[in-house]
Amino acid sequence: MYNNLDDLSPEHEEELNLLETHISELFTRLEKSEIQIELLKDENFQLKAQIQKLQQQSKQAQYKSPRAETIRIPKDIIPTVSSSDTNVRQNKRKCPNCGASGFSIKEVDDKTRIITYVPRKIYMKKKVCTKCRFEF
Repeated sequence: MYNNLDDLSPEHEEELNLLETHISELFTRLEKSEIQIELLKDENFQLKAQIQKLQQQSKQAQYKSPRAETIRIPKDIIPTVSSSDTNVRQNKRKCPNCGASGFSIKEVDDKTRIITYVPRKIYMKKKVCTKCRFEF
């Protein structure tokens, strides 16, 4: 770069020395970072090997035949539907206004509340008493 280094002024020599020390510091940093990169590559390789090993172990565990589970039937008597349960079902359709029940309660679409537009409009349902025209 310089053909004649002997003719440098003292200021330039100082600057040149400063730059040379800076370059040497950068080279040492570069060497340290390259060593660190190599260590990280080795660690990455080891971790990938562990991952593959764990995946193979999990695949082997999946391929093991599951134990046949026996179904246990309770020896207690299974309760049947009692009359109180049927009363609940009968009272399901009962007008809160006039007390009418059964077939006098109809279920119709509530056009004010839309559930979905796709594939077609689907509305919420509401119950209407045919005797007193009460909606609930």
